Amino acid sequence: MKRYVLWAIMAAFLVAGPVGCGKKEIEELKTRVTQLEKDLASARQQADDKTKEADELRARVGQLQSAADARASELAKVKAERDKLKRDLAAAKKKRR
Repeated sequence: MKRYVLWAIMAAFLVAGPVGCGKKEIEELKTRVTQLEKDLASARQQADDKTKEADELRARVGQLQSAADARASELAKVKAERDKLKRDLAAAKKKRR
C-alpha cells in the first residue's frame, strides 16, 4: 500500500512538474535567481568591508584607550607631586612665622 501511494505521488510530480512552468517562466526565474545571487554577493562584500572597518576602529579605540590610561596615570602622579609640594610649602611657611 505504501509503495502504491509513493508511486502515485511520484507520478503526480512527474506530470505536474513540466506542466507547472513554461520555458519563459523558467528563464524568468533563472534570471531572478541570478540577480538575487549577485545581490547576495554584493551584500556579503559590503558586510565584509564593514567588518574590516569595525575591526580597524576597534584597534584604534584600543590604542586611544591605552594612551588615555597612560595620560591618566601621568596626571595622577603630577597631582600627587603637586599636593606634596603644597604640603611642603605650607610647612615652610609655618616655620618662617
